[in-house]
Amino acid sequence: MKFIPPGSQEFIAAVRSSIGAPLDLVFETLSEGHITVAYLSSITDANQLQDNILGPLGTIIGEQPLRNNRHLEMILQAVRERGRTVRTNFEDIIDDLMAGRTLIHILGHTEAYSFETSKRAKRLPTDANVERTVRGVRITFVEDFDDNISMIRSWVQDPSLRIEGMRIGRRSRTRVAVMYLEDVADPGLVEEVRRRLGRIDIDSVLDSGYIEQLITDNRWSIFPLTQATERPDKVAAAIFEGRVVIDVSGSQNVIIVPVTINDLYQSPEDYYWGFWFGSFLRFLRILGNNIAVALPGLYIALLGVNPEVLPVQFALTISGSRMGVALPLVIELLLIEITLEIFREASLRLPQTVSQTLGVTTGIVLGIAAVGAGIVSNATLVVTVITAIASYSGPDYGISLTWRILKYFLIFAAASFGLIGLVAAGLAILCFAAAQNSFGVGFLSPWTPIRGVELLDTILRRPLWFPRRAGTYHPTDKIRLGWQKKGAPDPGHGKREDE
Repeated sequence: MKFIPPGSQEFIAAVRSSIGAPLDLVFETLSEGHITVAYLSSITDANQLQDNILGPLGTIIGEQPLRNNRHLEMILQAVRERGRTVRTNFEDIIDDLMAGRTLIHILGHTEAYSFETSKRAKRLPTDANVERTVRGVRITFVEDFDDNISMIRSWVQDPSLRIEGMRIGRRSRTRVAVMYLEDVADPGLVEEVRRRLGRIDIDSVLDSGYIEQLITDNRWSIFPLTQATERPDKVAAAIFEGRVVIDVSGSQNVIIVPVTINDLYQSPEDYYWGFWFGSFLRFLRILGNNIAVALPGLYIALLGVNPEVLPVQFALTISGSRMGVALPLVIELLLIEITLEIFREASLRLPQTVSQTLGVTTGIVLGIAAVGAGIVSNATLVVTVITAIASYSGPDYGISLTWRILKYFLIFAAASFGLIGLVAAGLAILCFAAAQNSFGVGFLSPWTPIRGVELLDTILRRPLWFPRRAGTYHPTDKIRLGWQKKGAPDPGHGKREDE
C-alpha cells in the first residue's frame, strides 16, 4: 500500500509521475494552494465538475485559505455527496483518476476524496442481435459496466444478491463484477470463481471473451465451457438457479458459469410459453443442431460408401442427379460447404443494409451456376442448404460454431469408413464431451451422470410448477416454488406495493 503525500506539490508530482503528465491532466488549486483538484479533462464531464465540485467550492471558500477544521467540514459539505469516496491508498486514486473521477486533496492530509464525474460514451439498449425471441424482453446489455449491473439489479431485487468487484489487467485495469445469490449459490462454486479470477495475470482485458478463455476448465476444449449472453433475463434466470455471473466492463456479453450442454439449447422464451409450446421449440432446436452436424456425413456415407443400405429407386434417383458432375462426392460437398462458410463470414462484415440482399442474391445465382456447370449436383446443394439453415436453429452461437467445425470431422470419417466411421466418430465426440467439466459440473449433466428428475428439463421443458431447483448446480436453497396451504400465514411475498 502506497500512502498519499500530505503536501500539495508532492501530491501533484506523485500523480504526474504515475501517469506520465498527459496533456489532458488538469490540476486546479484553490484557497491559496490548500485544496488541489485533479481530473482528466478528456473523460470528465465538465458540467458535473462545475456544478458539483468547483462551483460549490468556489462559493464557500472564495479567496480565503482554510482557517480550521470547522471550515474544512463546511467545504466538504458544500460538495455534493453523490459519488464521494474517501481514499487512503495512492493506487486507488490513480485508478479513480483513469476512470474519469475527480480527486480533491487537502494540504496536510494523507487522504483524498474521489467524486464520480466521468463522461462515458454510452449506447442505449437495443433489440437482441443474436439471441432473438418472439416473446419476452427485447433489450440487451450494453458496453457500460454500471448500466449492465443496473439492469441485473432491476431483475433481481433480492437483498441476498451479492456483487463483488475487482480489476483485472495490469494496464487496462478492467472492472469485473461477480454476481450471485448468497443463500442460493453453492459456496464452493463462488469460491472457485473468485480463485480463478484472482489468478489471472494479464496486461489487458478488452472483452469478456478474454476472461472466458482464462477461467475455463479445459482451454483446448472445442466445446464452450462457459456461457456468454446479451440478454438480462437469461442472466437473471441463471442467478435464480444458483449460478454465478461475471460482468466485464466494456463488453456487451455477460458470462454465466457453470454451463451444461442443455443450457446452450435453452432460451428464455421456452418458459414464457406454455409447457407444450416451449417443449416443441426446444425439441426443434436440438433436432436442427443434430441435422447440422450429422447430415453431410450421413449423405457421404450413404451415397458414397454404403449405397446398398438405401432403397434401390431412391439410390438411383440420387445417383442420376449426379450425372455429369466431374468432382468426387466428398470434394463436391466440401467445396460447397466451405463456400457457404465464406459467405456466412462475409455477410457478418458487410453493411447491414446490403448484407442480407447480397447474400441471398449471390447464393441463388452461384447455386444455379454451379449446378448448370456440373460442379455440384442438385442433391448436394439441397443437403448443404438444409445443413446451413439448421445450424442457425440453436440460440447459442458458441455451440453452433462447435458443431460447424465437428461437421467436417464427421464428413472425413464417413468418407473413409462409411456408416461405421460415422458412428465411431460420433461416439468419440460424445466421449470427449462427457469428459468435460465446467466449474465442477459435468458438461453432459444430467445425462452423465444420470439425474432422473432433471432429465425432464433437457429435450423437453420442465413445467414451471415443479417446486425444486435443478440440482445440477448444487444450490443451497433447493425450493423455488411453495404452494401456500390453506390457513398458513402469509410469508409476505406477493403483497401489494401499497400495503
